[in-house]
Amino acid sequence: MNKKENLKNILIVSLDEKFAKNVANSLSDVLDMYFADCKELIIYDLINPKEVIQKCGLDYFKKREKGVISNCASYENTVIAINYDLFKEYSELFIDSLIIYLELPKLGLKETPNKLAYQSRDEFLKGNSDIMLSFNRKTILSATKQIIDRLGDEL
Repeated sequence: MNKKENLKNILIVSLDEKFAKNVANSLSDVLDMYFADCKELIIYDLINPKEVIQKCGLDYFKKREKGVISNCASYENTVIAINYDLFKEYSELFIDSLIIYLELPKLGLKETPNKLAYQSRDEFLKGNSDIMLSFNRKTILSATKQIIDRLGDEL
């Protein structure tokens, strides 16, 4: 777990990107913190990522993407939503964030990865999170309350 005195942000990650974003947004409201969604910031920065890749190439896109994620990681007092792919690639940038993994059952995911993909992603997130919370259903208010309760125990 990251050292509590150095924490700047709370990072929310899940295999359900929309659930993570909604919970992070709700949590930011309850905690009176800022909210950021890494994927939306990349789209905002690049305007049209697909066109950027076509015109400038994948290397340029990845450098810009990393720059956006690095900026996001340097925010303070922010609840950040991030999807699995971005977290896996740039998790080392979030050393000053409390990383919370919202685990959902495979059946609860709309875009269900195959069994091996789900298992490897789940294991990666469990191994790289400070707090893991399991949910049987996607309930934003319940998830937010559980995070608040757990934060009270952790901090």
